[in-house]
Amino acid sequence: MLRNLGILTAAQVAAQLLNVVALVYLARRIGPHWFGVLQVGVAVMAYALIVAEWGLFSGGVRAVARLDHPAEVRLYARRHAGLLAALACVVLAAGSLVLPRLPFFREDPWIFLLYLMAVVPQVFILDWVGVGLERMTWPAVAKVVRSLVYAGAVLLLLARLDGALGWPDRRWVPALLLFSMAAGNLVMAVPVARWLGGPVWPAFGGLADWRARLAAVAPLGGAIVVMRILLNSDIVALGLLASPDVAGGYAAAAKIVFVLVTAVEVLWNALLPRLSRLWRESPTRFRARLALYLGLVLAVFAPAAAGGAALGGPFIHRLYGAQFPDAGVVFRLLSVSYVVLAVGQFFGNALVACDRQRAAFPPVAAGAVVAMGMAALLIPRAGAAGAAVAMLLAHVTLLAGSAWACRRLIGRRLGEAAGITVGAAVAMGLVVAQVGAARSLAAAIAAGIALYAALAAWPLWRWYRRARTEAA
Repeated sequence: MLRNLGILTAAQVAAQLLNVVALVYLARRIGPHWFGVLQVGVAVMAYALIVAEWGLFSGGVRAVARLDHPAEVRLYARRHAGLLAALACVVLAAGSLVLPRLPFFREDPWIFLLYLMAVVPQVFILDWVGVGLERMTWPAVAKVVRSLVYAGAVLLLLARLDGALGWPDRRWVPALLLFSMAAGNLVMAVPVARWLGGPVWPAFGGLADWRARLAAVAPLGGAIVVMRILLNSDIVALGLLASPDVAGGYAAAAKIVFVLVTAVEVLWNALLPRLSRLWRESPTRFRARLALYLGLVLAVFAPAAAGGAALGGPFIHRLYGAQFPDAGVVFRLLSVSYVVLAVGQFFGNALVACDRQRAAFPPVAAGAVVAMGMAALLIPRAGAAGAAVAMLLAHVTLLAGSAWACRRLIGRRLGEAAGITVGAAVAMGLVVAQVGAARSLAAAIAAGIALYAALAAWPLWRWYRRARTEAA
């Protein structure tokens, strides 16, 4: 378990660092207006990708983890890819009709059409096969290659491509993303073909097979689509209700802190196969392991939220200077909001692991309603800060609903971990906020880490030993 998680975490850290460097460079190069347009395009692409995937990756991980023979896995994967190809065609057709009717499409139609095309390379993503087989190294390598190729192309080629084929540099950004996705797919396709005895080309499994697969993941797919509203409806709402400059300032902060949510997705890539089998073997051990893993997540995420809320303004100013004046407030709010979202996602994924995905949907739906309603109410009045407050309220709604749905899976140990980590993190945040970063941002961060460790290290160690014994 630790090996799988370590591989995926190392890959994600490398990928996120590269993406942050490319993000800051891109924002500085093209300015708030076009940066905002690109981020709205990324948000639209995210919706297209999840509709075209509809939970099939997560369902595929669970199914592959329960298959025994390579031939069975290959047949399953080929039919899965065939269904993904069909869904991609549907999304391309629907997107081509819907996008021209949206107001931000007029800024540069090519940007949005290129981002929509990302559903094509998604068909050939096979990372889920490697995760289901618990061969985590190659999915990690593929992820790093995608990020390395994209970040490297943005940093090294974007300036040279400006004006090539008559395209300004902003249009080349989504084109470089498509190229990076294809590169990562190629890296993953080679070992998968070796493991399974042949390449995984899309195959038609029959309408009955497609109906069965879609029925199996329908609640999960619906929850993922609605969950996307909780992830980036803020950017889309800003694109509809505010100017691209406001959306760009918001995205400059949101993209940095969003790494917390991505970290939970990576974590579940390692946890889902193991916990899916453990639920069938021993629900009691499943509950103990769940408390152990979520307690460790809280130990890392709680101080991240407190530190972001305390030092978000100086941190954003260090990255962007005065180019995005509202981004500091947004970063402070989203540092707390995205941690709340990450924990809510953890509970929702726990329901998926124990085959209770239908129970995961109502909290997500409730949070999505709050997100859209509050965004429509607050963005016209408060701009980017209003969007951040709307997301915070939506994420709190999700966490409350998901925790209630998981109440029978939550034990006393989890409550102990929450008390230790949240209490120490709040104390750390209050102290660091008073000291501030007047002299040195790095010194303020180091002081916060030291204070949190002093308050939480020993209680957490004692808690960990007890929780690990119960989970053994």
